[in-house]
Amino acid sequence: MPLRDLGLILIVVLAWGSNFSAMKLALDEVPPFLFVGLRFAILLPLLAVLPRPQVPWSKIIAVGLFINMGQFAFLFAAMRADASAGLASLMLQMQAPMTILFSVLFLHETIRPVQVAGMFVALVGVAIIATASGGSVSLLGLFLIMCGALCWATGNMVLKTLPGVAMLPLFIWASLIPPLPMLALSWLTEGSAPVTTLLTVSPVGWISVIYVAVISTVLGYSLWGALLSRHPAAIVTPFALLIPVVGLATAAAILGERPTGTEWWGITIILLGLSLTQISPLLARMRRTRP
Repeated sequence: MPLRDLGLILIVVLAWGSNFSAMKLALDEVPPFLFVGLRFAILLPLLAVLPRPQVPWSKIIAVGLFINMGQFAFLFAAMRADASAGLASLMLQMQAPMTILFSVLFLHETIRPVQVAGMFVALVGVAIIATASGGSVSLLGLFLIMCGALCWATGNMVLKTLPGVAMLPLFIWASLIPPLPMLALSWLTEGSAPVTTLLTVSPVGWISVIYVAVISTVLGYSLWGALLSRHPAAIVTPFALLIPVVGLATAAAILGERPTGTEWWGITIILLGLSLTQISPLLARMRRTRP
């Protein structure tokens, strides 16, 4: 891989990893469901410059429901009070083994023994974190993040039916789905004056909201889509394992988060398990191309 593309991967990893600290800062001032609606409403002007992907509306709606709305509604609800930014960045990556499992069950894809082992190892790490007392995530927070990961994995099943579709236009058009339902849910559960809430948001809060919307979605998906168009997925996707590492590091630097000793054990074991599930396709490709 050229040095330029390695640099682009680093930018994506930094953008998506630091994104969780920006989420936490925004959630200090904006309630979760309102934040979800606001995050995607900010992106709607881009519909004027990005043509709609040539895919059925049902696929766009499904991506919007599961990845844009479901994933972040659960994630933001967890991060509001029940999960640290660093652990959220890690636990959400459980979508990877969930996606592999769904691919086997519903798409009849082949799963390698090392991937099965990786899934079990990652689950052990989740169990360790779940049983840690007085740590950085509650059982409710862990449950909500797993629901978010489940939504992401379900959305990935939709994406698997859309090979070759540009990711950025797809996700921008899918941004049509969350704003109105999330605004209505916020009105019902978070208070009946969302406009008043937004008027009280500080400059730091607004910068965090815009960072999450623009840097994560526009910059992140633009670069990631370009990388996937130039290199095999088996080469590119393992670099996503660095996202929770950056997430934990930035949360420690910006928010002062410090996982407990038990949680560090869980974190290490989860990263090992995720590595086994993601590195396996890369190793298989290297064996096939070996002279």
